[in-house]
Amino acid sequence: MAVPKIKDASSPRRKAGPKERQNPLVSLVQYFKDVRSEFKKVMWPGRAELVSATIVVVVALAFFIVFTGVFDFIFQKIITAVLP
Repeated sequence: MAVPKIKDASSPRRKAGPKERQNPLVSLVQYFKDVRSEFKKVMWPGRAELVSATIVVVVALAFFIVFTGVFDFIFQKIITAVLP
């Protein structure tokens, strides 16, 4: 039979001190400073890369529009043939 372990009550636990409350305006200003700092670290795409990525997205979008339209037309014809 296993004996349950009892915690040692002789060592006092440290209580967490009260959190210091900052002025909300100071917190907001610090947040926007951090955001600005992070935006400076971002590697922004050049114009050529941006244009090529946009073209890829537009072509993919056109493909899926046509794909969905074709299947919608096919299913519409099937449903109208089955359910007069």
